[in-house]
Formats: sequence, C-alpha cells, structure tokens
Amino acid sequence: MLHETESTLPERIRALRTERGWSLRALSDASGVSAGMLSDIERGAKSPTVRLAYLIARALGCTVTDLLEPGEGETDPTLARVLDDPYGGVERTSYPDELLHGRLEVATYRLAPGATTGTMARNRKGTIEKVVALDGAVDVVLDGSVRRLVAGASFSHGVHATEYRNASRVAPCRFLVLVDSSRC
Repeated sequence: MLHETESTLPERIRALRTERGWSLRALSDASGVSAGMLSDIERGAKSPTVRLAYLIARALGCTVTDLLEPGEGETDPTLARVLDDPYGGVERTSYPDELLHGRLEVATYRLAPGATTGTMARNRKGTIEKVVALDGAVDVVLDGSVRRLVAGASFSHGVHATEYRNASRVAPCRFLVLVDSSRC
C-alpha cells in the first residue's frame, strides 16, 4: 500500500496541470483551491485534505484515484493507494480498478470520531455513487439532507454535493464508496 503519497501526488498533479497547459492560477480558478495551496501541494510542502484532492481531481477531469496512480518505477500498479489527512481524521484508500473501462472508482474511508470529509462538489451528470457502511455509523449529507447509514446498510445516489460525517464522537467509522462515472 502506498501510504503518504508525497512522492506521487504532487508529481501527478503537476503533470496533469502542465499537460493541459494550465498555470497554477488556471487550476486555482477551475478548482477553487488557492494558487498558494496548489503550489505548496505540488512542491510537497503540504498534503491536501481528501476534499482538496477531490476538488483538484474534478478540475483536472479525473478522479482522486487517478491522482494517486503509481509513480514511474513503481512495480505494482494494482496496490491500494492511501490519502491520509491525520489532522482532519480522514483516511481514503483507493483501489485501482479496470471495471467499466476504468470508470468505476472504488474507495474506502475511515473517519475518526466526529470527523468529516467536508462538502465535495456535485457529481457530474450521469454519475451514480453507492455508499456502504462497514463499521460504525456514517452520516451521508446530500445537498444538506442527512441520511445515516449503520454497519451493513447501503445507499445509492446521483448528482449531489456530498459530505461524509462520522456520526459518533467516540468511535471511528469505515465505509466503502463505489463511483460509477461510465455514463458521464
């Protein structure tokens, strides 16, 4: 498992940005993330939160999993990739998947007690997202409306601004998210 993606994430963001011919300002305008923060992330001075990685990926037209692709020389591209935000209490593990021609994103989240991912922008039209609670209870906030999932429960939704919150102040929660963007 790749933990602490300092070596690949900054390089991948910079490569995708320059591939598009974008300046830091252009990516900032497209993502809503400040140019200063983007510069810090690309230099490896700061690690993005899951929410910021999501905003950057969306602006670049890819997924967070795409941003966590293996670096050159890495021998096993099938290994899980971990984006860890220890200060925010959010850990996101991406699992590379070729189903639906690579348009299925598979990720698990672990939220510390009381932690939240922050609100992520609406999914693109045609996206279907399935959330499965694995341990504990997670509040899925869709456009301000809250739906609580307990271990074993699942829920599917489409085009919504989404936030995930740990419903407990004392125990962590874990959940699986499957994102099908094959219809976009």
